[in-house]
Amino acid sequence: MTNRPSVSGELAAEQTISRLGLSLFLILFGSFLAPLLMHSSTLAIPAIAREMNLTADIVSWFTLAQVLASACFVLPAGKLSDRFGRRRMFSLGLAICCIACFIGGLAINGYMILIARALQGMGAALIFAAAVALLVSVPPEDQKVRLMGVYISVAYIGMVSGPLFGGLLIQHADWRLVFFIPGVLFMMMSIIGFGFIHWERYGDRETRIRMLDVSLYVAALLLIAFGVFDAATFKGQSLLAIGAVSFAAFCWFQSKRRDPLLQVKLFTQSRTFTVLGFAHFLAYASIFTLPFILTLYLQFIKGIDAQSTGFILLVQALCTSLVAPTSGWLSARFRPRYMIFGGTIIFALAYLMLADLSPLSPAWLVVIATAMIGTGVGVMDAPIFHTSMSTVSNDLLGSASATMNGMRTMGGFVGIGVVSYLMGLHLNNAQIEPEVYPQLMLVIQQFFALALIFSLMSLTLLFYGVLSRPRADASAD
Repeated sequence: MTNRPSVSGELAAEQTISRLGLSLFLILFGSFLAPLLMHSSTLAIPAIAREMNLTADIVSWFTLAQVLASACFVLPAGKLSDRFGRRRMFSLGLAICCIACFIGGLAINGYMILIARALQGMGAALIFAAAVALLVSVPPEDQKVRLMGVYISVAYIGMVSGPLFGGLLIQHADWRLVFFIPGVLFMMMSIIGFGFIHWERYGDRETRIRMLDVSLYVAALLLIAFGVFDAATFKGQSLLAIGAVSFAAFCWFQSKRRDPLLQVKLFTQSRTFTVLGFAHFLAYASIFTLPFILTLYLQFIKGIDAQSTGFILLVQALCTSLVAPTSGWLSARFRPRYMIFGGTIIFALAYLMLADLSPLSPAWLVVIATAMIGTGVGVMDAPIFHTSMSTVSNDLLGSASATMNGMRTMGGFVGIGVVSYLMGLHLNNAQIEPEVYPQLMLVIQQFFALALIFSLMSLTLLFYGVLSRPRADASAD
């Protein structure tokens, strides 16, 4: 028999957090670095495409590969963090992002960039699957809501810094530094996580991770991804249909599992969690793809340099980072549903503006619209996370955190899939040169029209969730 402490003993011991300040610094700085890398490397895509003479289909895969990898790993990451410890999985995510950065910085062709972007998605899945659960379990009780707002603010500061950081490096140095500099920082953070923070060494060893469940889940997502990318052909449509049926079958199978990969009971036992999760999914189907589609519009259609594009793109994340801490504070004092409604309405109006975008549209229109989107996200994100996680028991925090991040990631996956389909439909394997700019503009216009539809669907779902609730439940929040 081993002398390893019991699960309950471990959980009790974890109430005393060693090096609390360093732990919070690691969580927040890691949550800052992941979006910084994502958005700065997204801004580098046009420069990479020009240097390597890449076609439109390869370029569209740069973002799809990252989002697909993140979607594939976000649910397994939740189970892994519950079983092996959230601190350990968070640190592993930092290490994977470090490896991704050095592969991207040393890339000599598009395939190495694809590998780097996929590893970015994998590492980000581990980071964000554990981060929310850590912030629910690590800080003192009276600081948790405030730190949730700070966490969202820090993540969006990373998004703010990403375009600015990437734009300056691309304009004045080399796009490879966009990978190398974060790589060094990720290395330092992973060393701190593995070597200097010692709480939560084991996690809950009773949590089971079945390779059959993971394989079915990943296979369904891969079928959907390849189907969406080639949806104009019968082959792609067949893959998409098989993938959708496979994912539905996977969800049914998980509802019968004793310790499932996807905790279906999070949705069946809580209407609040279900409504907020799917509203989040629909919202991020448009939000997640925005930096990529605006990078194409500003640098190719408008001919704006990378540095100026970075300044324009940072407006969205800057507004979110400024609003999110206040939103987290207010959500603890007022009814969160009003803030969620308000945020959704704001970014729906922004997409109404962008749906009429053209090559002659002034840059200030994009600035105003992105500011509105950033404000809307800042208003609604903290209340969504805080409200949904408050409906979950402590033993499911890791899975619930991963599921909420998974809904957001899956929304981004759908949004990127739509863009990939549109680029394949209108551009196919052509290089992005001035002669195909009209087709590229058509892709952009059609995406924003769909983004408006997604945001209106999210708003409709929120209205339904509130109006269909029993009176007693409606007055409780």
